Amino acid sequence: MSKTIICNRCHGEILDQDELVTSTIVFEVVAFHDDCYTKDLKGAKTIVLDNKPLNGFSGNATFIIFVVAALLWVLFADESIKWVALLALLSMGLRLVSYFRYERHLKNND
Repeated sequence: MSKTIICNRCHGEILDQDELVTSTIVFEVVAFHDDCYTKDLKGAKTIVLDNKPLNGFSGNATFIIFVVAALLWVLFADESIKWVALLALLSMGLRLVSYFRYERHLKNND
């Protein structure tokens, strides 16, 4: 199952997972070449661009932390504020969208 992944910045094709960096613009998950992200977008944090990559070690670590935090919140919080755990679904959902929309279609160079 192969899908062409296009960089949102330079509009070039991304061929493998080592080149891919996913981030969010507003609430849309978009793909960038690693070089395009590093040169132009890294460090620029605005309302529409979140500067944290969704894939890679930091994205995976954030995903795991939010899963654990949401589960603990649901288990130990008072009944009236358990709904706050739903806020963790936003971050987890973006990570899952990144994987299913982009990462699973690219070959891994390990």
